[in-house]
Amino acid sequence: MASELQTSVLLLVEDNPADADVVKEMLAVAGEEEFEVFHAAKLADALKILEEQCVDVVLLDLRLSDAQGTDGVTALLNTSKDIPVVVLTGMDDETLALKCIDAGAQDYLNKNELQPALLRRTIGYAVARLRETQLRELRSLLENYRKLSSGAASTQITAALAGVGSVRERHADDYNAITEAYSKLLCVYLDQLGFKKEKPKEFMESLITRIGDLGGGPRDLIDIHVGALDAEVQGASVERARALVLEGRLLALEMMGLLVDYYRTGNRRRLIGGDT
Repeated sequence: MASELQTSVLLLVEDNPADADVVKEMLAVAGEEEFEVFHAAKLADALKILEEQCVDVVLLDLRLSDAQGTDGVTALLNTSKDIPVVVLTGMDDETLALKCIDAGAQDYLNKNELQPALLRRTIGYAVARLRETQLRELRSLLENYRKLSSGAASTQITAALAGVGSVRERHADDYNAITEAYSKLLCVYLDQLGFKKEKPKEFMESLITRIGDLGGGPRDLIDIHVGALDAEVQGASVERARALVLEGRLLALEMMGLLVDYYRTGNRRRLIGGDT
């Protein structure tokens, strides 16, 4: 039994109707992947689509009525940095196409040389290259976090605070429970940030109280943050994983501030029940 075809969402930014029809016909040729195509004749329309739709890849004509050359690439990437852009060029546009790659495009294709297999292969490679770059960035960020954790420290801040090693070593069960709760907090924080809702302040203060009451310090908080990230990025899409790591830095900074406040003022935040 044949496996189901994967479907990707493609944004075609092309002001020549004939060229747009050719690209659509080539994308419709049978392959391992199907494409749902959104077509925009102007860059302004393309930017509106990006704000309203989840798009996997963009095919961009170099010469539009409202954008020329690198201007289109820059505008698209300013709207969404996580989308690979492939530039469609004419016969004499190779130099300009290379400038577009310098501006952030993944690849370019000459319209006069387009073939279905080449078009699909170029799109696939562009998506794969961007994903590989993003994965390397994620690994680097996570590794930097781990270098700051108590496990990598020769002199632990928590040892100075509590006199005995990290929270992970002293209170393993509590550490695991707090890390699990922090994972939930990370997801809630990210989702509310995305929808521009109020931050989960009580949840954040509750966890800081639990960490502080165990004598936890900055490196313990980093331990917990890294543990939560490791749990949440497993199996997540590249886009979701990047959001967790990058936007999660904001949460870590806010939590660090709350921890400083905990020790500075001696406040004990109210716990929000045992399930947090």
